[in-house]
Amino acid sequence: MKNNCFLFLWLCALPFAGVAQTCDPAPPDIALLIEVAPSMYNVRGPLAGFDPCHRSVDLGVPRSATKPPLMIISHGGAGLGPAERNIARAFQSQGFATLVFDAYQMNGFSKDWQFWAAQVSNESRQRMNYKVTLGAYHWALKSEKIDTSRIYFNGLSNGAAVVVNIAAVVDSKHVKGVFAEGLPTAGLGVPDELKVPVRLIHGKLDNYAGKKEDEWRWLIKERCAFNGRVANFIQAKGSALRCNYDQNPNDLQESAIEWYEAQKNKGADIENWWYENAAHGMFLGMLSRDMRTWGKNDARYAWTGGHPSARAKFIEDFRKFVGIH
Repeated sequence: MKNNCFLFLWLCALPFAGVAQTCDPAPPDIALLIEVAPSMYNVRGPLAGFDPCHRSVDLGVPRSATKPPLMIISHGGAGLGPAERNIARAFQSQGFATLVFDAYQMNGFSKDWQFWAAQVSNESRQRMNYKVTLGAYHWALKSEKIDTSRIYFNGLSNGAAVVVNIAAVVDSKHVKGVFAEGLPTAGLGVPDELKVPVRLIHGKLDNYAGKKEDEWRWLIKERCAFNGRVANFIQAKGSALRCNYDQNPNDLQESAIEWYEAQKNKGADIENWWYENAAHGMFLGMLSRDMRTWGKNDARYAWTGGHPSARAKFIEDFRKFVGIH
């Protein structure tokens, strides 16, 4: 994104004017990686907050816009990468300011995306990302250059789990919608109550982390133990409080579609958006039918990407949701 600033006439990698800049770098002893099984790690210890001065922070603010809405983008399990940058450009093309960042780097880690994608527990990745993303929201609320009554969140995969949990703690005076693609229920779990509208994004070919080719993302159920220990929880009240490493560890969590149905029955403003010819992370690029090994030998399906028509359909649906005509 930084290299495209002059092409797209955006102010990139700069603080929002009108926001008091107080840097918040992580102390040297923050967040430790601990190997808990062969080639599988957890993160222990205190976590970093959002640092607006961090090198990974990318801001895109339309030069011509007066108080544009803001999309905060919470990255997937591999960290800030092409999917997040591609969708940021798509949102920018619709007149939105965008904010992206790398929560792992803010915690002092420099591992590559392959390590994060396949060798660190969901709950560890999501806890880091949740704290940083929520901090980004509170920081953005101080801006005089964006419309703080029109803030939205987007998250892919582990980032989807982050933003649906954030949907339980933000103020509807500021946040108008949350878009969560490829939601896993393992990690932070899913919240009991939502305060803002949520749209779950599903590529119909998304089998990411499925043990069978047709084990679709929205049907996957992992063991409760994958939600980690209660003592580490920082998220809103939800499923993880009843289903975790300390309580019912061998039970299965609810699937994303079961959580959706429970929320719908409660009257929550939540919908599923479905996309043909799309797998996990439709903005990653063209469809790729791969396998991935988690830890030492846990091989699973990992179809990613999608056809341009799926991305175009999402932008069309997004425009309708936010009222762009």
